[in-house]
Amino acid sequence: MAHKIKIYTTSACLHCKEAKKYFAERGLEFEELDVAADAKARVEMFGIARTRSVPVIVIDGQVFVGFEENLSKIEQIVG
Repeated sequence: MAHKIKIYTTSACLHCKEAKKYFAERGLEFEELDVAADAKARVEMFGIARTRSVPVIVIDGQVFVGFEENLSKIEQIVG
């Protein structure tokens, strides 16, 4: 089953880079939205997660703020 994955990022965010690498290494497609460059994505992210912190990762509608602290939950979903 293909998962719908969105990652809200900024170009300077190291945790964002780690998250993107994690999904890419597993062959999981994701949509990246750079909230520093895209005001619409920034508003969308804040509406979903109520935070300005990145990364915000949305997998099949489940929202995770941060990457490493949510890795075990993320692995349970994507396998």
